[in-house]
Amino acid sequence: MARLIFISPYMKGGRDAARLAHRTRYFATREGVQLLKDDNSSLPATKKQQQYIRRLLRSFPAASELPEHEDYVNMPSRQTAFDLIAQIHEDFIKPMDSRENYLDYVANRPGVKALGEHGLWDANGKVPSLENAVAEVAQHTGNVWTPVISLSRENAERLGYTNLENWQALINATITDIAKGYKINPNHIRWYAAMHEKEKHIHVHMVIFSSNPSEGYLSRQGIRNIKSALVNTIYRNDRMHIYEQKDRQRNLLQQEAESQMSVLIEQMATGTLQSDKLELLIKDLSKRLQEVGGKKVYGYLPPRIKRIVDEIVDELSKDERVSTAYSLWQDLREELCKDFNQTPPMRVPLSQQKEFKTVRNMVIRETFRLSDMNLSLEDDITSDEQELEEPDSINDLNAERTVYQQTQFYNRAKNVLVDPEPDPSEKAAALVTLHRLWEEGYSAAAHQLGRAYRDGLGITADHKAAVEWFQKSAEAGNRCSAYALSKLLLEQEQILQALRWLRQAAEQNDQYAQYRLGKLLLTGAEGVPKDIDAAIQLLKDSAGQGNQYAQYMLGKLYLLGQEVKTDREEALRYLTQAAAQGNTYAQYFIDHQDDISGVAIGTAIIRMLHQISHIFRENAAQPAVYAEMQIDKKRRRKLQEKRMAMGHKADDHEDRGLTQQTQ
Repeated sequence: MARLIFISPYMKGGRDAARLAHRTRYFATREGVQLLKDDNSSLPATKKQQQYIRRLLRSFPAASELPEHEDYVNMPSRQTAFDLIAQIHEDFIKPMDSRENYLDYVANRPGVKALGEHGLWDANGKVPSLENAVAEVAQHTGNVWTPVISLSRENAERLGYTNLENWQALINATITDIAKGYKINPNHIRWYAAMHEKEKHIHVHMVIFSSNPSEGYLSRQGIRNIKSALVNTIYRNDRMHIYEQKDRQRNLLQQEAESQMSVLIEQMATGTLQSDKLELLIKDLSKRLQEVGGKKVYGYLPPRIKRIVDEIVDELSKDERVSTAYSLWQDLREELCKDFNQTPPMRVPLSQQKEFKTVRNMVIRETFRLSDMNLSLEDDITSDEQELEEPDSINDLNAERTVYQQTQFYNRAKNVLVDPEPDPSEKAAALVTLHRLWEEGYSAAAHQLGRAYRDGLGITADHKAAVEWFQKSAEAGNRCSAYALSKLLLEQEQILQALRWLRQAAEQNDQYAQYRLGKLLLTGAEGVPKDIDAAIQLLKDSAGQGNQYAQYMLGKLYLLGQEVKTDREEALRYLTQAAAQGNTYAQYFIDHQDDISGVAIGTAIIRMLHQISHIFRENAAQPAVYAEMQIDKKRRRKLQEKRMAMGHKADDHEDRGLTQQTQ
């Protein structure tokens, strides 16, 4: 059954109104329509009921969305037939009978949530004069629509739509979208509403028209857009309910699924994958990418090359870790779609899943990199930030506040900031503590303030402020701050400033700074002049501290003879050190040391597997359930412009099929 019912009859007046009034009188006296006795209610629907329902559905096709229709289809008894006929009369025929009488009926009928002497309200709350509203509608010369918005009682109770205030908030929040759906200028829309309660569902009757009588038209797409806006608003409340009010069992099930996903992601991030078919496909793709011109982005490639990319993605998805993770992801998404009033989309291969379309460009990027063999693990560093070394504790009883006490305050504030549980007031107090400690000369506090502004811990993220605090800490001699500062500056393309702090951190023996600076000098990336000798020394310094990425890179360089003289013994020494720390790339080089020509493709496949793990990690926390929601043209245009600025075509599988959430 649809979670949200939205139907919208309208009144034209004139000849049609007379015909519909006649239909109403016919309906009211039709045999088999009267309320049945309890002892007959469970009997099969009469032939006359069945025939009349068929005629009603031909006249009012939208009535098939009513929950009473589903009840009738599931159990065509006399009672369900009567309920359906009565509801069609209420929602479709009675609105057509008389504008004036209908508005009065809506405002005063049994079950209405009264606001004093009647239940009619508009954007300003209770309508002061029912008579004036009735007269306004009756005298309107244009079309008047009488939509009904309905939720089952079960969903209404779960979502909080059993009270008038929430319905009023819903209509007020979506009225602009409703106006657009009716092709009415939002400044011209006029409307009235009343909330009604029934045993099985709670709904709102509305009367909608335009102050401009010539304005207004409702199409099927308009109905879909209105439903989408309503469901989107209800969804936000539903989401809050799901994540804050759902029962313990549901939480446990979801936690277990996410836990399984995390294990699979970790297995992908550290695992290997060997496939003869993949190797052949990647060789073919690499050759074709070298031959084709233009941007090496999926949307720009010819169809024949796109098919190869899709085939590679689907081949990768056959790996048990990937296939299981993808299946779990789809399970979670479908569960969320069900809970959030959405019809779950059909399951499609990974290569066609829009939520994972970055996988395709990742495959292209990794394959294209084969030409220079410049494969590293820079992108695979997930945590390269070390904690600051705290000063030695002392106990100076004569000091106003001892270093020991300061350290206690510092650690407490740091723990509060990184803890997701404390309330905002605790985080705010922690920030105040860190500011006070900095003023007292406790330099490590500046580093934590830099982290807070960088990562948005207890405060709105502000990279400019983060740079300022990291710099204060770095100037005080904190190498971790110098390294963190250099990374921020590199992201902001402030290369010269970044190099200064990167060198400082490297000179202070920070292994990650040594590795990153060594890579920059080795490749000449980021506009940094190449300095092979300095790069090799920095990488050796980092490797000597146990940095597996530096060890891997040195081993690869010595094995392939890149920038250094080939030295198999030295290469295996470094590769073995890296492999001992779980570096799968290093292990692959060791296993294939006699087949160097095939190593590039093999490591590319592993990289693809690892990169997929990152993509899953980004999508696993909360599968996208907004993917099929309507977005306005302005927003769509901005997104398209952003995509094109990033090198994508305007038609690069853009989600044109964004559909409404009606179910």
